[in-house]
Amino acid sequence: MTKLGVAVRAGRCVECDAKLPGDAGRGRPRRYCSRRCQARAYRRRREHGPTATSRRVPEPPTVGGGDPRDRLVGLAIELADSGGLDAVSMRVLSQRAAIPIHSLYRHVRNRAELLGAMAERITAAQTPGGAPVRADPRQQLERLAQEEWTMYRQHPWLLAVLATDRPPTGPAILAMVDRVVAAFTSAGYDPAEAFRAYLVLSGYTQGMALLIRSDPTDTTYPAWWSATRTRLERTGRTRERQWLVAAGQSRPDTDLDTWFQFGLRRLLDGLLPDPAR
Repeated sequence: MTKLGVAVRAGRCVECDAKLPGDAGRGRPRRYCSRRCQARAYRRRREHGPTATSRRVPEPPTVGGGDPRDRLVGLAIELADSGGLDAVSMRVLSQRAAIPIHSLYRHVRNRAELLGAMAERITAAQTPGGAPVRADPRQQLERLAQEEWTMYRQHPWLLAVLATDRPPTGPAILAMVDRVVAAFTSAGYDPAEAFRAYLVLSGYTQGMALLIRSDPTDTTYPAWWSATRTRLERTGRTRERQWLVAAGQSRPDTDLDTWFQFGLRRLLDGLLPDPAR
């Protein structure tokens, strides 16, 4: 229906198009969200006549197809993947989505909520599907640790969102913890110990993820190591440090997955009891 030449949407203020608060179900339906909007409309009719139209805020443009919030989260992930978390701000996201920033806040309350939604999206996508669940706790834990590692490899910025004492707690993130805790529980841990073991395993994975190169503009590892080795040799710090030779022969960009698997196997050796003992 229309009023004063303006389309009226059910449940919306005819002046500013904001959502109307609920009413008690008595009397005429509400048409204004506040006395301010009601007074503004009255003044306009008094000054310009009964056919004056409202100054309703135009509907913001649609953010791509599908659910606007999902689209915004996807755009934010693209920004983080290409430029890191520093590239993700509410203003930049509104520009990327081609919507006013006040419209952006209708879908995402703040940056913290946005980062949580981004982490939830990535974690949910990493959830295993269709693969048979292995009965052996060690095999389960190896697979689950590898899944978390893969997330950080594909999205290095995710580490800063999850590696905190106040991480997001969306359904997919909680389910990720559930699976690890359940594997430790099946290995004989009580619930409290299983959660501590989860912290140890995830802490190792996140610690190794610090070595993932997140800024492609940084100096390459070979260039950094060449300069570092020259400086160490000049100061005599390479003497009796044979491990520095091995360090110079390794490269994080090619050997990091091998390093991770090496540590993971030995960590699980310590966390899981040996049934032969």
